Amino acid sequence: MNESTVCRLPLSDRAQRTADFRALFADTLVNRVRLSDGVLWTLRANDTTETESRRLAALEARCCDGIRFDVAREGHELVWRISGPPSARATLDALYELPILVRSDESGNELWAALECRGVWSLRLA
Repeated sequence: MNESTVCRLPLSDRAQRTADFRALFADTLVNRVRLSDGVLWTLRANDTTETESRRLAALEARCCDGIRFDVAREGHELVWRISGPPSARATLDALYELPILVRSDESGNELWAALECRGVWSLRLA
């Protein structure tokens, strides 16, 4: 992957993707951790959460070239491991913030705009 890591999710799909992630994280998000080469999201595991996580991870992999989305069930938790090369730092920073920002449509819109602008992670966090 090179410096052109940007979000390729069509504008027409962003509201639905925001809603999908909002629903996924609503009652399941346990923790999020920013690592040097990626992000970990930990969720409470159940069959619905696992199915939806795998569906969303596959969709994200299609629009985020070079970013790897792995989902694994570990006991009663579901762990997302999101990783990429150093050139994807801004994208990974945005993905770290995603569970918080999808709580509202306005913040979700800021998230997608930031992901669109490779390396320009200028989201205003309240």
